Amino acid sequence: MKLYTELAEYYYEIEKSGRNFQEEVLLLDEIYKKHRVQTVLDIGCGTGEHVVAMQELGYKITGADSSKEMIAHAKKRFPNCNFEIGELQSYKKEKAFDGIYCIFGTMNYLVTKEDLETSLSNIRKNLKPSGIVVMEIWNAIPIQLIQRKPLTTVGHAKIGNMVIKRNRGFKVKRAEGAAQSEETLVEVNFVYSLDKKEIKDKHIMRVFTLEEISALLDHQKFDILQIYGNYKMEKYKNHGARMIIVAKKR
Repeated sequence: MKLYTELAEYYYEIEKSGRNFQEEVLLLDEIYKKHRVQTVLDIGCGTGEHVVAMQELGYKITGADSSKEMIAHAKKRFPNCNFEIGELQSYKKEKAFDGIYCIFGTMNYLVTKEDLETSLSNIRKNLKPSGIVVMEIWNAIPIQLIQRKPLTTVGHAKIGNMVIKRNRGFKVKRAEGAAQSEETLVEVNFVYSLDKKEIKDKHIMRVFTLEEISALLDHQKFDILQIYGNYKMEKYKNHGARMIIVAKKR
């Protein structure tokens, strides 16, 4: 996936127009203060912006990402933070954390049951007893209703004298009309225009119903404490774009 390799140095600038970075950090801070979390793992940390912000708030934090290019840029930009190469399914530290968070689309790249179970089991192993995990999950229901969206411009990023235009479209890969309880895979297509250069990038992702993700968490012995619909901590709605799940290790 070229966004995390070829475009890694521009990743944050490309993504930030569609996110509210401060809201995300404030939500994590509020949750972790409530549960007296001090040591934290950001798994899928990208180029490290959340890691440095959480460190500035006083957390002892490690950032891990499966992309060596993303980690290289994180280390270059934030040399006083701790970054390591590692993926959800296998990253393991000798000393467990009070809290783990996994945001943006990281969980949605786990498309098989095996990868999901392995990743959630690994998160559990990296947490202390009663540890807290915060996960952003993209909701299947609105995607199932839309089914397909044509390629359209969704953002611009200006880096120096260069402007990157981001175009995105998607289509559901499962058969139309299938029950909502079935697995929903989505082919997401991006086209990035960098001045005169064009980069095409295809991502295969999985979106989830609340019932699906709840069953997976229960199987891995997590109790859901809260489900938010966004980083403003508003109530989750069935047709909302995402769910922010706060769960505790049993």
